[in-house]
Amino acid sequence: MTDSLLEGFERALADLCDDDAVRRSETGEAAATQWAAIDALGYTNALVPDECGGAGLSLADAFPLFLAAGRAGLSHPFAETAIARAMLAKAGRESSGECIAIAPAVAGGDHIACRNVAGGALADLVLTQWRGEWLLLPVSAALRTPGVYRPQASASLQWRSADAAVFRFRDDEADIMAICNAAHAAGMAGAMQRVLAMTVGYVNDRQQFGRAISQFQAMQQELSVMAEQSSSSVFAARIGCAAQGHLPDVLRAATAKLRACEGGERVAAIAHAVHGAIGITEELALGLFTRRLHEWRSVGCSETYCATLLGDALLRQDGASSQVILDFARTQLAA
Repeated sequence: MTDSLLEGFERALADLCDDDAVRRSETGEAAATQWAAIDALGYTNALVPDECGGAGLSLADAFPLFLAAGRAGLSHPFAETAIARAMLAKAGRESSGECIAIAPAVAGGDHIACRNVAGGALADLVLTQWRGEWLLLPVSAALRTPGVYRPQASASLQWRSADAAVFRFRDDEADIMAICNAAHAAGMAGAMQRVLAMTVGYVNDRQQFGRAISQFQAMQQELSVMAEQSSSSVFAARIGCAAQGHLPDVLRAATAKLRACEGGERVAAIAHAVHGAIGITEELALGLFTRRLHEWRSVGCSETYCATLLGDALLRQDGASSQVILDFARTQLAA
């Protein structure tokens, strides 16, 4: 991803995703118009192969776009749409500008249920894996339950059967949990960068005892912890998207999600502790981003799932020495 392409995307996001625009889209107001403007930029086809009309970028190349979308506060599932369009293009379906969420389905009978789909209420379609097939399901045909953290932007969705799918295909290489982990980790990392920037700006402006509270040692300690957690989450999210194609590696994606979940919890807690009561007001955009952090942390794979996945992979290695652990990290997790 060249700097010029990323800068163009960030400039467009700055115009389309200011705080008021994000608040409106979170409630569903003008969300479709905002998405149409985002999609018209062409970045949603970044992973689609050249021969299918896309940019043909790899997941590693597109990572800065995912990070920028999370940092800007884009309410729609941008990273998921980009990955889904690449998968659909490979399967022979051309996109027509739809916003596509990706979410695992809950097993049980013929009903297909996707719980707490991040941005699901704003998406046009949901891509999920069901009984060995990938199904593209219209949100308009689903029974909706408001999301926990963003009741008007996210939702739990349920369809009566697989017959509701508008397109279905097989892709044995794609792992839905890995896709969600990589996409959510990138969004969380971007949101943490934004929360850190907002907090630094606040403590530099806030005066107490005649000087900015950023000059107090206790506050500097909190900011350093936030910066550490944010930076390590960005690094991990980059590793989670370190792939030459459009699909993430399972172990790297789990590593990214685990680190982002651990970092996101601390960043959100410190940010609200620093801001105090003003942090939960509607006038301040902080809550828009900390709610995202908690939502992304709760959907897809949990920390326990990711840690267990990594632990099982490590235990399958020969021996349990420190050298074995280092070799595992170097050969299995490093980009």
